[in-house]
Amino acid sequence: MKKLSLIIALVLLSTSISFAADFPSKPITHIVPAKAGGGFDRSSRVQAVGWEKILGQPITFDYSPGASGAIGFGKMMARPSDGYTTIMTTIAMYAMNVNTGVAKAGWDKVGFVGNLITDPNVLLVHNDSPYKTIEEFIKAGKTAKKPLTISTSHPKAVSTLAAKILIELTGINAKVVPFDGGSKARNALAGKQVDACIGPYFSASSKKEFIKALASFTNKKVYSGLWDIPTLTEATGKNFPNLVEPFAFMIKRDVMQKSPENYNKLVTTFKEAVSLPSTLEFAEQQGMAPFIDYWTPEECDAYVQEFQSVWEEYKHLM
Repeated sequence: MKKLSLIIALVLLSTSISFAADFPSKPITHIVPAKAGGGFDRSSRVQAVGWEKILGQPITFDYSPGASGAIGFGKMMARPSDGYTTIMTTIAMYAMNVNTGVAKAGWDKVGFVGNLITDPNVLLVHNDSPYKTIEEFIKAGKTAKKPLTISTSHPKAVSTLAAKILIELTGINAKVVPFDGGSKARNALAGKQVDACIGPYFSASSKKEFIKALASFTNKKVYSGLWDIPTLTEATGKNFPNLVEPFAFMIKRDVMQKSPENYNKLVTTFKEAVSLPSTLEFAEQQGMAPFIDYWTPEECDAYVQEFQSVWEEYKHLM
């Protein structure tokens, strides 16, 4: 009986090793919880260029917009925990969804493969704005009889949290004008319907003929290829939080336990794909190259904790 049990165990072990060696034996499904053509789609395709070559299988895209990403994440959670399904969103956005109850699955259910790019949130004004520097904007806000208007992407978005922190720490007279989507918030600024907008640097660069950045919500100066701007901490002397948008590839967290070999292969090949010449060349074509910023799964988890600390300090504003 013991001999039979040993034989069965060896067979199961060899089968498991075989499955890991063969992974992936079919296409990987990558869910984009937004419409085609946006930042999540474009960045996902940058990574797919190199990743497909290494994995030896195509990556098929499933566009599932709606409900602040909840539809896409619902699809992922319904799939098997075998490593064949990934999803892309920003860590900060999903953290806001978890904290505000929009996300049905918490961080105990969602894990990471790696981070591809990091897009810093910035304060934007129109190119024709009378405010040429962040200091001028804050000075005007402190003396304004009528509140300055700041557009954001959603009532429960990171940009809205950032706007409210800006108002609290600087004491400016301003009100937040949330929209249904970042592009609509930026379009409102481009059309001079608001005085300012808060949103990610890379995403805002598509409107550079109309808008410009004045300062960043980061702990160090950001890429100056388009806008050479200070951090808000530097400009004001106040301790502003590091509010960036890490574009991470995520999975069901239990893939790590149920299919560890497959998960480890996703992680190692993801890292390799980020630095491939073909990946970097496509990123350059998309204007994304300066924002490439690989993070390990552990670094992604660390940012979740960092963001959570910010949320605990400022959640009263939301």
